[in-house]
Order: sequence, then C-alpha cells, then structure tokens
Amino acid sequence: MSLIRLSILSLIIFTSYTCVAQADSALQQIQQVSQKYITAIDTKIDKYQHRITNKTEKTLTKLAKWENKIKNLLEKASPETAERLFGEGRTTFSSLLQQLKSGEQIVNTQRVKYDEYRDKLTTSLKYLEEQKQNIDSKLVQPITKANKKLNELEEETKKQEAIEAFIKERKKQLINEGIKHIGNSKYLTKINKESYYYIETIKNYKEIFSDKKKAEETALTILNKIPAFKRFVQDNSMLAQLFGSPYAAPNMQSLAGLQTRASVNTLIQNAIAAGGPNAQEQVKQNMQQAQAELSKLKDKVLKGGGSSSNDEIADFKVNPEKSKTFKQRLEFNTNVQFGRNNSLLPATTDLGLNVGYKFSESKIMGIGLSYKVGLGTLQKIRFSHQGVSLRSFADFKLKKQFFITGAYEMNHNAAFSNIQELKEFNAWQSSGLIGISKKINFKTKYTKGTKLQLLYDMLARQHTPVSQQWVFRVGYQF
Repeated sequence: MSLIRLSILSLIIFTSYTCVAQADSALQQIQQVSQKYITAIDTKIDKYQHRITNKTEKTLTKLAKWENKIKNLLEKASPETAERLFGEGRTTFSSLLQQLKSGEQIVNTQRVKYDEYRDKLTTSLKYLEEQKQNIDSKLVQPITKANKKLNELEEETKKQEAIEAFIKERKKQLINEGIKHIGNSKYLTKINKESYYYIETIKNYKEIFSDKKKAEETALTILNKIPAFKRFVQDNSMLAQLFGSPYAAPNMQSLAGLQTRASVNTLIQNAIAAGGPNAQEQVKQNMQQAQAELSKLKDKVLKGGGSSSNDEIADFKVNPEKSKTFKQRLEFNTNVQFGRNNSLLPATTDLGLNVGYKFSESKIMGIGLSYKVGLGTLQKIRFSHQGVSLRSFADFKLKKQFFITGAYEMNHNAAFSNIQELKEFNAWQSSGLIGISKKINFKTKYTKGTKLQLLYDMLARQHTPVSQQWVFRVGYQF
C-alpha cells in the first residue's frame, strides 16, 4: 500500500474515532441532566402562571368596580362623555374581565416581548425533547409536559401583555376625560395607583421567574459543554427566528428596510463632519450634559417616591413593598441581649429570632421568640436554661436609618429543666418596651445588615426581682 493511501486511511480512521468519541461524550453529558432540573422548571412555570393569572384577575376586578363608579358619576355630570367612554362596542375593564373569566381570546396583534431567560429555557427543553433517545426514559414524559407548559405560558404572557397595554390606555382615557367633568375623583386616583402597582408586580414576578436555581445552573452548564446544543440554540432560539441563523443565508426580505450599524455610524460621522472641526467635541459635551440632566431627573423621581422601573412616572408616593410577594415582604433577623449579674439572677444571654412584615419602608410589625441561657459566674461558668420570651414588636421610621421601636413581651424568667415547667402561668411576666433602633449597612457573607436597639422597659419595676430597665440589643438581618 502506498504511503499516500496509508495516510488517507489513517486520517479517516482518526476522524471517525474522534466523531464517535465526541458523540459518546455528548451522550454522557446529556444523561447527566437530572430529574431535579425538569421538576424545578415544571414547578416554576406553574407558580409563575398562577401568579400572573391571579394578579391580573384581581386587578381587573378592582378596576372594573371603580370604573363603574366613574360611569355613574359621568352619567350625571356629562352623559355625552359617559356614552363616549362606556357606549356599546367599547371595551371596558368590566368587559375585559368577563372575557378573561370565560376564557375568550384576547386579541394582541403585537409579538410577545423578547425575554432572554424564557428563550434559553424554551430552547434547552426543545433540544432535550429532540434527544429523548439519548436520555433516561423517566425524563421523556416530564420534558414533553414541561414543553407543553412553556407553550401555554407563551400564550398566557401574550394575553397578559395585551391586558397590560389596555390597562395603560384605558387609564389615560378615564383620567383625561373624567377629570374634566368630575374633578380629581378618588376613584380616578385608585385606578391610577392600581394600574401602576399591577405593572410593577408583574415585573417583579418575571424577575422571580427568571432567577436561576442551582439545579438549572447545573443543567445549563452541562448542556453548554455540548457543541451540538450550541448549534441548536443558534438555529432555534427566538433571536434566530427573528434575525435568522448565523449559519444560514440572511433572509433579505425579513431584513428589508432595516438600517445596519455601519450605515447608521456613517450617517452620524457625516453629520458631525458637516459641523466643522469642533463639531465632535461639541457633540461630546452636549451628550455629557444630557446624561447629567437625566441623572438629576432620575434622582428627583426616586427621592419623591417614584420608580424608574415603570415606563410611566408615578405622580404619587410609591410604596415599593406593594409590588412584592408575601415572602419578599418578610424580614428575618436575630438579636443578642446580655443580662447583668447579681445574687438572684446569674449572668444571662438572650438569643432572639424575629420575623417582621414590611407594610412599607417606614413601618414593620412582627413577632419573635427568644431563649435565655444562663452563663454562671466568672468563678464558675455553667450553662443553664434560664427562661424564654414571646415577643411582638413594631418599628416606625423616624429619620434615615433611625426607627422608633415599641414592643410587648411575655417573659418566663424562672429556670427550667423541661418544657412542662413553662406551663406555669405565674412564672410569666410582661414587659412593655419603647426606644430607638438604628440600622447599619454592615453586611457579611451571611447577613444583610446590622441593627442596634436601646429600649426602656416601662414594666421593669413590677417584676420580682426587679429586672433591667434599659435593654441594649444587637441584631443581624438575614
């Protein structure tokens, strides 16, 4: 056999071996995708879809109620305006609510907004579905089910975006026309606020949905190591459908009329050149001034209670907590309090755990529990059960990071050896605390902030023995 033929044969064998090895490697990597990943995605889709559907229905119910109140007022003040806003054939909050409840198609002529996370999620599940012969048979049905749910979510998202657009437009109609005839009615104000908080809440739900969990990150890391998956993403993602695959010839018909980046840059350079030798420097200065003015405007909006995340600037003081979930409004913290040493009560340390609910950034109310551990004396350190406390508290913002704190606590200050002894009612004493709390932005790997409290117990002298009147606590939020 000639040397050339031998070389060609060796190259073919080596190439075939490499392809088989890569295929085996890809197969092994795909099989590493766990059931936990599919389950996590399935659960996230269900929760997200339930949240946006439930919030949309509740919002439309409120808006329809206040819209009807406005209709009654307008029918008395200006029948012509009422007919124009509520006449036959007009879509209202009430009619839209009925369409939603009955499952009717809510028309949306626009394409759903692009979402990077949803795009990657959809593409990865489509790829896994195509590779069902290479994965565990137990995953085939869950993957198919998750894909089906993602398609349903796409339709639900399209419906929600159509409703959101209608709420914005309808709110403007009612406020612009209504204010001329019924003034600044409380129902117009309620519609304005509810519309704003609806958009912010949906935005928050989307951010929660897009937050990748550990199982998702692991699965995507595995998939991204597979060359075939990367090629599949480039051919089948939402962006590929919009602009075409980089491996395929560009669809000139779909791109007709779109300006390229190069052409836009050329137009800008020509316009600057026509302005003379100092034109470029002048443009740069104007851009810097514009950015500075935008920054000032943004700061004013935020200081006034507005929000920069909504495309409509709120004309009222915004409560950021209203767009959050119940879990997001909970604030967990722990605190430590040291007791004094005397002949009747040994040195003690109170370890407390509290959970507060944030009604707003300036008002937090909650409950807690603490355990009092005895430390003994310097001569003899000895740990013992010295009591427990049931706590309730309220924090009201005073200024900046200072809060007025009020608390009512029930304290079991007697030593105990088992839980049954805590049932003795006479061993419990009440405390009424009031004082100042200061939050410090001192964060660690495990805590989000630090809280210092100086409190006065108004019932301390009624205790037997008399307890500490002044209480100092150090807390950590997590």
